[in-house]
Amino acid sequence: MKTLTLLFATSAFLFGCTSTGKVNNTQLKHTHWQLSHVAGKALKSSQISIEFIEAMQVNGNGGCNRFFGEGQLTDSTLKVNHIGMTRKLCDEQTNKMERTFLKMLEKGVPVLLLNDTLIFKGQPELRFQVAG
Repeated sequence: MKTLTLLFATSAFLFGCTSTGKVNNTQLKHTHWQLSHVAGKALKSSQISIEFIEAMQVNGNGGCNRFFGEGQLTDSTLKVNHIGMTRKLCDEQTNKMERTFLKMLEKGVPVLLLNDTLIFKGQPELRFQVAG
């Protein structure tokens, strides 16, 4: 009975946090996300990832290069300041997607959290799944 009660309480907490879609620092802290969809189309694989660590520090892979910066979340809009990154050159398509992703982070992008999906409501819309 205790297991069932704990399972129900945990489920209610998780669904309660994500039902509105609004995102806060606590929900993102210590999470790691992998890009899964671009403009509604599922990707077979992607190197693009983002991780939120202590004090909204952000790091990840833009597709070609590793990046890091200082995240700020205001009214469910994520902005990453002081982005630093490695400087490798990849194929044009990978470089273009990386520039698009990092530009979203630099300018600020509205984000939603629905179930286990982190959504960047930019152009194009990017969907991330929890990285394993």
